[in-house]
Amino acid sequence: MAIQDKIDIKPLHPTFAAEISGIDWNKPIPPYTIAEIQSAIDTYGVLVFRAANLDDDAHVAFAQQFGKLEPTPAASLGVKTRLPSPYIGDLANVDHQGNLKKYEDKLSRLFAKGNETWHADMQYHPRRCKYSTLRAVKLPPKGIGGESLYADSRQAYNDLSPEMKQEVDNRVAYCSLLHNRRDAAPELYQGVDVMHWPDAKWKLVYAHENTGRMNLYVTSYMHKIEGLSQAEGDKPAEHAAQPRYIHTVFWENDGDMVMWDNTAVLCKATDGAGYIGKHVRDVRRTSCFDDGKYAWGGNDPENPWIIKLPKDPFAVPTAQ
Repeated sequence: MAIQDKIDIKPLHPTFAAEISGIDWNKPIPPYTIAEIQSAIDTYGVLVFRAANLDDDAHVAFAQQFGKLEPTPAASLGVKTRLPSPYIGDLANVDHQGNLKKYEDKLSRLFAKGNETWHADMQYHPRRCKYSTLRAVKLPPKGIGGESLYADSRQAYNDLSPEMKQEVDNRVAYCSLLHNRRDAAPELYQGVDVMHWPDAKWKLVYAHENTGRMNLYVTSYMHKIEGLSQAEGDKPAEHAAQPRYIHTVFWENDGDMVMWDNTAVLCKATDGAGYIGKHVRDVRRTSCFDDGKYAWGGNDPENPWIIKLPKDPFAVPTAQ
């Protein structure tokens, strides 16, 4: 039996991100190819697969090769969704029948703004996500938005001054989805005290387990950093978001897929004003739990809570 050739790797940025080709997606992916992909994601942090053209089942089967899949928040809460798999997050702008939503309600639009800030998927949970895999089922026309941005947070740490490294090493941040949503869209949760809602504790710096490289794990979910003022706490995040660390993935064709390591890079969505209500953008994501020694950060593995948010996102402070 002929052995499949090794995958082809095309670097996309001076320090991270690569396009992967040479995989026959019409057949089960053999273990040696999975091992090559694992090596590539360890090295590059972001992998782009053009025209993989997977269906939902194949998407799940591929993602499961890299760890236990995290059920979507909707599935965990028993909410009926358009897609039957509990492991595929539906990020499309279509209804349950697959038809384009002619408008997006105010809450959905404001909520999406949180994804348009730098983050690592699920850092607001007590157990973090390692690999995310995002697949394009149907894309809008090119040039009207929807790109995905990634930042090389390992290289960002490497470039910190010795003084800044000493400042951030071993610092602990409190991370909250509620904070992220309100910071990106101040209309949300005005009357809510973030400190009265669950948050997750994560250090600002961790070693990337498979390479040993240090990673600057700083995101828009952080609302408090022990021992630092807000201004001081913003500095490492601002450093990691410099243009020299950023690569933009332009989605080219239906069937494209991107995989990234949330313990090595930061990610961010772009504004969808160019296609919302005008063109279908059907993209779907799977997320793998981290199963390494830093998987739970400073959180209790015996208490794997699921995020909940206040019922009224537009509540305002009441007069005293």
